[in-house]
Amino acid sequence: MASDSGVRKFLPYAGKWTAATLSSYDEDVVPEPSLRLDLQKFWESQLIFPYSVDNLVHAFGGPKPSDKSRNSKVLSIFPVYKPCAPRVFISEPYNFSYIKAPNRVFRSAPSLNDQYLGWLDRVQRDKADIWQACGIYDLIQLSRTGLKYQQEMLIAALHFFESSTNTFHFECGMMTPTLLDVAAITGLSPLGDTYDPCKASGTIKFDFRNKSYSKYIVENRKTSDEVSDEEHVAFLTLWLSQYVFCTQSLQVAKKFIPMAIQLHECQQFNFARLVLGCLYESMRDACEHLKRTGDGSTFLGAGPFWLLQLWLTATFHAELDLFLPEPYYEESRTRQIEGTRLARMVPRERGLGYDVAFQQYFNAFLSLKKFKPSFAPFVDRPLGPPWFTHRFPSPPEFEMITNNIWNAYLMPTVLSCRIGLTSGDFGLVGYFPNLVSRQFGLTQILPKSIYLEEREVCLGKHGMTEPQFHSFLNHFNQPSYELTPFDFAPSHACTREFFTWWSRHYEGRLVDKTALLTAITNGFDSSILNKIKSKLNARGILLVLLLLA
Repeated sequence: MASDSGVRKFLPYAGKWTAATLSSYDEDVVPEPSLRLDLQKFWESQLIFPYSVDNLVHAFGGPKPSDKSRNSKVLSIFPVYKPCAPRVFISEPYNFSYIKAPNRVFRSAPSLNDQYLGWLDRVQRDKADIWQACGIYDLIQLSRTGLKYQQEMLIAALHFFESSTNTFHFECGMMTPTLLDVAAITGLSPLGDTYDPCKASGTIKFDFRNKSYSKYIVENRKTSDEVSDEEHVAFLTLWLSQYVFCTQSLQVAKKFIPMAIQLHECQQFNFARLVLGCLYESMRDACEHLKRTGDGSTFLGAGPFWLLQLWLTATFHAELDLFLPEPYYEESRTRQIEGTRLARMVPRERGLGYDVAFQQYFNAFLSLKKFKPSFAPFVDRPLGPPWFTHRFPSPPEFEMITNNIWNAYLMPTVLSCRIGLTSGDFGLVGYFPNLVSRQFGLTQILPKSIYLEEREVCLGKHGMTEPQFHSFLNHFNQPSYELTPFDFAPSHACTREFFTWWSRHYEGRLVDKTALLTAITNGFDSSILNKIKSKLNARGILLVLLLLA
């Protein structure tokens, strides 16, 4: 909390109001920042800036957009770039054959077995200190939970995803997993250099023959007393393939060897940004496939979707009717990261058919009309690594590290999703925390897009060349905005201008709700018809064969 006197020496106020002056405003709605011309440029450079209501200081989430960033060229690609429009904005028939058994969209989901756990225990005994040093210890422990994907929940959510801004478009506003969420769920720091697979040293030579997970463990798990550097790299390569990035091939991938070597050597690349970037890219790819399932086709969703499920669970556990079973109360009480508890949460109502489960989740997302404080579950940061739980702004002894971390959380930029060494591995995705300011306890203003023209839009690996990758990464990672810390009370409000702008956007884009829900219902009828047709076709073929015989 703060009073006026504690803020003036840092930043000018963007507004000072009382409850009485805001009486004509809806609850949790405030005016836009001051329109004073001498302050406009200032707000355009700040990631947060103060205002007060009844002398209680809150913070707007910046930067404030300039006229240049709100012109017709920008607004033609923002907040929706047409090729990336959410499925719910597209008026075409649905067909949900792809989520009906025996189809499994997320076959690449991590699976737990004694073979893996035995190897994990063996390697941890000798290498836990390395994991602690490079910040992956808690994430590795998360692989012990055996998280079960809720397929219908993930698919329902993806229908609302816009893949140029990498945000879900709900009626209450834009929302998305952020680097703050990644830190809370996994314990991964948002700091460090962009991962470069070329930086792996040549001191460790490792290769393997068997790619299937079980055979790989047999080949590479040793029986000697000490875990060698090569065995450690082998274990990390499996962990990265199966439990972090969840490869589409359902096998151990050699492209993770350079990353495993860098982790073994405690090279401090930015693992959090890479995981989040790969999740955004995986969601973009899945959404492209979703839009092509009207003909009854299926697809495989690969990538770190475990992070999406844990974020959805943390953010919407009440709306999705999820709970923590009693056997996990003690484990949850002693958890070091939030992901441990979230991975154990399950639907209260079990055994639902895939169609009923999907429609319940879809309706829950469709009904998110108002942003609630529970939609920002990690604002208080009660547990996690010390760098995560430090208050912001922090005491002088922690000021530099804390400011750097919050700068990373709040800076609009691009994230790399490059893992391998081939030309097809280069990819960048947008990171727009200023579109989801309320998730940080900041007040949402009319947002700014970092893309000022269509050629700047980064869509992962789609159409990305190596020169573009380095040029865009350098351009968007320039320190464009400032973070000036000050004490403020969390707020989940938005400005009236944002509320009006978003309401018009959402209502104008969303397919009529009655027609949408009817199309969803018909989509399940289509999947049944497809099954009948396939059976009839099979019988027809059999009949022809019998006649030929």
